Amino acid sequence: MGDAVAEARRRASGDDLASLRRLDALMVRSGFRHADRTPREWVAELVSQGRLRRGDTYGAHEALRAIGLGAVPALLEVLANPQLAEKESADANIRLNVLEALLAPSPPPRCAVPAVMGLLSRPSARVQRQAMRALVYLRPRPTRLAVKLLLEACQDKTQWQARATALDALATLDGPVPDDVLHEALKRLSDESPYVRRSALRLLGRCTPPSEAVLHALEEQVVLDDESRVVALQVLSWLSPSRALPLLDKTARGLVGLLPNDRDGARQGLFALHLLAGMGAQARPAVGLLRRVVTHAVKRGHGDPFTWRMRVHAESVADAIVRSVPLPVEARTAGPGSPPLALALAGPGPLPVDAEHPDSARLQAWVDSLGPLSQEEEVRLCVAVARVAARVWDRHGPENDGAQSALLALEEWVLAPDEAHQRKAMEIGLFVPSQLLASELFNAAWCLHYATLMVANAEKRHVGFTGLTPREPEHLLATCVFAAYRALRSGACMTVDEGWRDSTLTWKRTSDEALAFLHRAMVDEVLPWARGEWDPIGDVLRERRRLLTEE
Repeated sequence: MGDAVAEARRRASGDDLASLRRLDALMVRSGFRHADRTPREWVAELVSQGRLRRGDTYGAHEALRAIGLGAVPALLEVLANPQLAEKESADANIRLNVLEALLAPSPPPRCAVPAVMGLLSRPSARVQRQAMRALVYLRPRPTRLAVKLLLEACQDKTQWQARATALDALATLDGPVPDDVLHEALKRLSDESPYVRRSALRLLGRCTPPSEAVLHALEEQVVLDDESRVVALQVLSWLSPSRALPLLDKTARGLVGLLPNDRDGARQGLFALHLLAGMGAQARPAVGLLRRVVTHAVKRGHGDPFTWRMRVHAESVADAIVRSVPLPVEARTAGPGSPPLALALAGPGPLPVDAEHPDSARLQAWVDSLGPLSQEEEVRLCVAVARVAARVWDRHGPENDGAQSALLALEEWVLAPDEAHQRKAMEIGLFVPSQLLASELFNAAWCLHYATLMVANAEKRHVGFTGLTPREPEHLLATCVFAAYRALRSGACMTVDEGWRDSTLTWKRTSDEALAFLHRAMVDEVLPWARGEWDPIGDVLRERRRLLTEE
């Protein structure tokens, strides 16, 4: 019977309630237990602790997280009960705990959408808001009932949180955006709360292809709404790069001559450069702006940390422009290459992740398959993943230039692997990321830290934290790649996000997608060099600096 339960758990689908009910019945018949309790006993424990004012629900949540989809039918039965406690506050606490348990499986069970939609009519405002947050993750289909209930929540005149969350839930509808939802988003651009306006902007980002009315509204928002300008610029750059380019150029030009204490102006200007980098070749008309920024930074000198930030971000835009199109033949420099590494990189990437082979094991096995590597080969591979990590970091806070500075230092070491460049890279990477950072930023920072350690001599590669075992210096490359992998898995993908906080218009990569993304990044950047065809680091660095200085 144990094998039957294991097979049923593998076959269970969060989109199919019938399969979950079959799994639940099989668990009941087989006497399945986790930590000496059945799934339904753990659900009962969650309910009983939720009734208490200071109930301890941690153990029940951890157990239900481990049980997974098998506990979903019992949790839905709890939500279907019209009254769970005599006091309204206790009833709300129970429902909030059940909602949290429902969202624990990854991906969350979409068969729970009807039950969650039913919570929107509960009297508790906390339950309503949490139900709408749950719908953001469950991504319901745009049925008439779902749209009607969420549009009604947008009309809440007392709580901006309810209006903003309802707009976020509408933005995640799994299907075309209905016209009445679009009209509501346009209307909410004049809401008194900046949080509601930002949610409305993210909802407009779903309108593809965008109408002229939407594009005009976004352009107006960039000009009129100081508090939401960053979000409006990002959504506009996603929907229509050609319409966004003049506004991004104007915003970034404000960096030249900016007062040192103008933090908002600095943040908006640097984020405009970040958005230009995301546009790739479409940002080429802004090359004149980049030259002006670099010239201004050179005149001010390295003593001004703000001008250095401007310069490294201008270089990141130039780098994106150069990399987005094939490099001219005359700009390519052939070299001896590394035939063994070329042969290894031309082979298959990491194998798919499964229960017996977790992500770290698959990644470690692929790195080991590359064979013995020289220090330059290791650093080149790390630069490729550090470029991904730097992009993740800049999406949330480009006013901190640490990511781009570390990447630039690594590139310069590759071209001139001397003691001065080694010291510079290690000094930039000498930090311990704060655990208060968002998960994707925390892991991106560790990736950059490990990458800078690669330029050090073997005896100086002291690794304090690693997600891989064994924790030895020779596994530093795998550790660096694994940190970038965790940044991709824990954060949202680079589509439309607010910058400085997660967006509802982003999706998270699966384990296999994240591994494939990093494998592609390393192959694209290192394989041409390994084959001796051209150097994607040195040749691109020279070409982008020519772009920034050539009149």
